[in-house]
Amino acid sequence: MALAELQQGIVSLFQGQGEAAVDRWVATTCGYCGTGCGLYLGVKDGRAVAVKPDTTAPVNKGHLCLKGLYEWKTLHHPERATVPLRRRGKEMHPVTWERALEEVGQRLREALAAGGPEAAGIYHGGQLTLEEYYAIHKLAKGVLGTPNIDANTRLCMASTVSGYIRSFGVDAPPGCYEDLDVSSLIFIFGANPAEMHPQLWQRILRNRKLNGAKIVVADPRLTLPARVADLHLRLRCGSNIPLLYGLINILIKEDMLDRDFIRRATTGFEELARAAAAFPPERVAGLTGVPAADIVAAARLFGRSPSAVTVFCQGVNQSSQAVDTVTLINSLHLITGKIGRPGSAPFSLTGQASALSMREIGGGGSLPGFRNPENPEHRRQVADYWGIPEERLPRRVNDINRMLELVEDGRLKVLWVIGTNPAVSLPDLGFSRRQLEKVFLIVQDIFYPMETAAFADIFLPGAGWGEKDGIITNSERRLNLVRRAVNPPGEARDDLTIISQVARYLGAGELFAWPGPEDAFRELRELTRGRPNDMTGVDYALLERLGGVQWPCPEGGRGTSRLYTGCFFFTRPEEAQGYGEFNHPEGRARLWAVPYTPPPEVPDGEFPFWLNTGRIIEHYHTRTKTKRIPELQALVPGAYVEINPQDAARLKVAEGELVRVVSRRGWIEVPARITEVVAPGEVFVPFHFGDLDPGERERRQAANHLTGRNVDLLSGQPMAKAGACRIEKLQAGSAGQEGRGEKGNGTRIFYKSRKGL
Repeated sequence: MALAELQQGIVSLFQGQGEAAVDRWVATTCGYCGTGCGLYLGVKDGRAVAVKPDTTAPVNKGHLCLKGLYEWKTLHHPERATVPLRRRGKEMHPVTWERALEEVGQRLREALAAGGPEAAGIYHGGQLTLEEYYAIHKLAKGVLGTPNIDANTRLCMASTVSGYIRSFGVDAPPGCYEDLDVSSLIFIFGANPAEMHPQLWQRILRNRKLNGAKIVVADPRLTLPARVADLHLRLRCGSNIPLLYGLINILIKEDMLDRDFIRRATTGFEELARAAAAFPPERVAGLTGVPAADIVAAARLFGRSPSAVTVFCQGVNQSSQAVDTVTLINSLHLITGKIGRPGSAPFSLTGQASALSMREIGGGGSLPGFRNPENPEHRRQVADYWGIPEERLPRRVNDINRMLELVEDGRLKVLWVIGTNPAVSLPDLGFSRRQLEKVFLIVQDIFYPMETAAFADIFLPGAGWGEKDGIITNSERRLNLVRRAVNPPGEARDDLTIISQVARYLGAGELFAWPGPEDAFRELRELTRGRPNDMTGVDYALLERLGGVQWPCPEGGRGTSRLYTGCFFFTRPEEAQGYGEFNHPEGRARLWAVPYTPPPEVPDGEFPFWLNTGRIIEHYHTRTKTKRIPELQALVPGAYVEINPQDAARLKVAEGELVRVVSRRGWIEVPARITEVVAPGEVFVPFHFGDLDPGERERRQAANHLTGRNVDLLSGQPMAKAGACRIEKLQAGSAGQEGRGEKGNGTRIFYKSRKGL
């Protein structure tokens, strides 16, 4: 049975049960990936008991994936955090909210007094609401004045942000989901929407069935989209740049260009053409492993198609030269004029429900409303609106990589982690966890225990999806409502309330005096007036009535499906999100001639395999939620390594055999999955799995034990898609032996420290 048929069968099963057992259905938006599917959460006697898809939702039109259907089971789990905790020695003990918040405020004040703004930092997740992000960044930049503010979207979307800014002036995705319905060509570059964004994949398949759309996939793995594609460009890890240059080379050589659009709307074409001339198909074939004939065929499909959408995700963002890759994808569309019209856009798929919301309010180093923190007028506007001194606003921010270095140097004293799990998700876990041990760590999450909480000095219980109101923005710039259907458990509080209360203990409560989230949104809305993401025409009632609205939506408007329809871009210095060579006084898009450099780590005699890490459909991020859903956990209970049959035969490794995967940073022990999904010489490990799981206490399985700290120089995003490793067969009785003497036994191998478990 095909994956799509299996999912639809499960949907039908859910739709046919539970209607009579539900008191009320609450319309809301799924809290997992960035697709933004509409659904109803069923409530019985004050408890969530079911989910069903919203047949009228414009995004998913009555369909949901496995994770969305089971999402309600996260709301009443016995491991939901219910009270604040404070460490005493190696044990965590309950404390009152008053005591916990008082100490958070005190620790932050003491750190700032002793070490200045760099002594405190906040690192948050990408599944909060727009209003909560706004409060977090207002607290960090407007109250603490700290440059240490980042989100785990640094691990997934930072390169897209930088690439969009470098090409178009601001971080504004050009396209919409309707483009997937009508485009003549869907170019899937470094993405697997069949598993990561299933409803978008269904739209692509419907377009192929109804309209004959072609599908081209560029991916090292033989994923489901690659299997059904009209053309699969099976490139080697780390070779995105040569492949894109090869496509541009053919487009120019065979004159498949929109020269009028290039002349009117872009700058930098001559430099791009000279750079692409160095990458003829024959050379590109040698660098990528893709046959020269396929490179030519792909370029012709793209150039000759009346319309084309390029969807991309972590195979771009987490790879070598990620920002440069995004700019070349943008350039494919700019030189062919395939942007700003139906069916044509470079379209980044967002991995978290509200990652784009985080970007709108100042994530990635900017200020609310896509403002440039180095632009004096932009700084003045925000400072005046907040009623703070302009000099308090940081001009640049430190990403999580720099923040960990500051911890190592003893300069960052207090780190507040909100709604994310860096003890699993950060690269080079040996280094990252050592820093979590050193710093005074405040952890705010919905479950306890969870891996990062093992390092916490204070733990604050938050409210999750289904327990609070707010807005989340999906990949197509659509503002969607999430609604509170049930109360959070015990004493847990929503993140907006917690942030506001900490501000009160810092003496800045008047800046956060919102009766509720809609009031916080009204304040933020004014900071978008006249900006590229103008939301002044949006309120909760409109979102509820229309099922979401795409920005920009100025006052009196009804939303905007596509950007750049008038061949004008936000690159003028007074509008752009940053200063630099991408600015243009006439609002033209920038075409970039980027250098090609091989990945910083490549296979060699000691580590002969390419290491690729990524996601699978059954789980979400570090499984803080999905491992607590029995149906999903049963499908994939633990990590594994995909090995090509040729390599498995040479190594004499059998299906299901426990092997050790070793890199320059560390090792894991996981079962082998023998499959042609990976090419010879490459392996794949899903990154979802941590080391704190029932039944896994004798095994190290977190993929980020293997990944390194190499980052994109422009975005600071780690390169999780291009490393090197080796596979070792385990001798009988050898599993888990290495490293055991350093940290104790069982789970404590990896977590026992001055803080312990």
